[in-house]
Amino acid sequence: MNFLYVFILLFSWSQISSENIFSTNTTIAHPESGLFLDYVGPYTPSETIIHNSAIFPMTNRTCHFLPLSAVERISSCNWILQRTKRLISGIITLGIGAATLGLSASNSIQISGVQKEVALVSKSLAELSQVTRVFGVQLVKIQSEHIQLAEQLQMTQKLLESAVPTINNHSEAINALESRVSFLQMQFQHSFLYQAITQIFRNDLTLAFLAPQDLHTVVYSVIRQGNLTFNPHFGSLPLAHIVTRLLVRQQLDFIPNTYYETSDPSEIGRLVITSYFAVPRSDQSPFLIYKLITTPFIHDNETVQLAQIPQYLAIDPSNNVTIEWYDQDNSKCDFQLMTTCRDTPPFRSMSNSTCVGQILGGSILSKCLTVSVLPSPFFLRQLRDNLWVTSSAQSLHCVVIPKTEFSMPSFQTSSLNEQLILPPVALVNVTSGSTIACPGFSLMGRPIEQSSPSVVILYNNTLFLNNISVVDVHRHITGNSTWSKRKLMGRELKEIMRFIEQPPFNPTATLSHPMYMFSLYMIFVGFILTSITIIIYCVRRGFIRYLLQGPRVVSLPLPSLTSTT
Repeated sequence: MNFLYVFILLFSWSQISSENIFSTNTTIAHPESGLFLDYVGPYTPSETIIHNSAIFPMTNRTCHFLPLSAVERISSCNWILQRTKRLISGIITLGIGAATLGLSASNSIQISGVQKEVALVSKSLAELSQVTRVFGVQLVKIQSEHIQLAEQLQMTQKLLESAVPTINNHSEAINALESRVSFLQMQFQHSFLYQAITQIFRNDLTLAFLAPQDLHTVVYSVIRQGNLTFNPHFGSLPLAHIVTRLLVRQQLDFIPNTYYETSDPSEIGRLVITSYFAVPRSDQSPFLIYKLITTPFIHDNETVQLAQIPQYLAIDPSNNVTIEWYDQDNSKCDFQLMTTCRDTPPFRSMSNSTCVGQILGGSILSKCLTVSVLPSPFFLRQLRDNLWVTSSAQSLHCVVIPKTEFSMPSFQTSSLNEQLILPPVALVNVTSGSTIACPGFSLMGRPIEQSSPSVVILYNNTLFLNNISVVDVHRHITGNSTWSKRKLMGRELKEIMRFIEQPPFNPTATLSHPMYMFSLYMIFVGFILTSITIIIYCVRRGFIRYLLQGPRVVSLPLPSLTSTT
């Protein structure tokens, strides 16, 4: 199976340009740096904001959904925060007791009057009973047909009277069932509302607080207002999920019943949840998003890989405008099921001032730095479909197992399998249905469609469009003499190196720190005082000695007159 080492070149080599590099379902490989760009999908930045509000009537039972500032202003909700005044309650109790005593006296007077009226009614009933007996005697004389009719009417009346309790019971059961259903519906609504509010405050935007019919209305309202058109790439996603991914902000507000009129006396206000959707323009050309994968390799007996490379890169091939996402930027983005992002990073033009720009532009990799990574026995990363990137410390001896091997006896294994040597860094395209078994891992070839993704290989300022089996990336990395593979130093090490490289600072002005000047002043004053003390001491010693000795007698010899003559 030597075809694994041979390029089945379907290429046209040309100068590198964005028109022939970037396309859908294409993997871009730069073997000289070990960087791979795996196509993710189209991306259209959102430029239009559509808002929609959902209103929920609030009662005393839903005070726990309201903000604390609103609860403090509503008397029926802030009973927990109120303090009972004992003096007022005692006065109210005393007044109620006095009123009760007065009502009891009035009731006693009325009861005596009622007893008299009851006696009169009893007398009237006795007279009515006598009259009824007279009428009973007269009814005996009524004909038999009339008696039968009366009996039938009585039976009908009894049946109706017996059916009335049953009907009443059914009516009460229906009313109770209706109230229970309403209560259950309210409980479910409150439960969904609480979960939705919790998710919103966790910045996990959702439309779970809407009823199914309301969700249907909101989804189609956003589609109609935003004039949305859908890409077939997301054909398996439901509309509700797509519209939910367009949410960028949700806001909760409470409106007290003093600001509007309502017919429900139990309604204390309304909770309003406003959702903001960021919708892309339909006439805007989409960006192509690629996931950037850096492959570790051995350099100077150390495992390194490219540094300061974005995790995702979006590019518009028509004008070379790019968008870059790093690890901290794509926390609110979805690049798996649907390429949407709540916050779009700034746009920038592709230039040679970045490492990615130099790689895609075919320039010398002067801006590309490396960083040390922890060594591991092997590095595996799957690209689109059956494309794999492998990296290890040395070449791996593997075995290619074709698809028919699994249905044959084990004694035929040695005659069907073929040895394969993978370079330390390689791009491998596994044949559909076959398996490449290596020490410690296996690469499976899944069944794929005939329109498999193409691979664009950037090499020596040219590109190859091909279907490949194995690319020796390690040979291209080690053979790239224009890339120095300088390591990215830490911030502290950079500061130390910058301090060492700077020339020493020679101050030209004398130091005049207050502490130093004070010391000089003290030394000067001490020297003067010491000198004065010594002078005074010496002067005083000489003057005292002069006083003790007294005046001196000086005798001078005078010449005589005789001697001279």
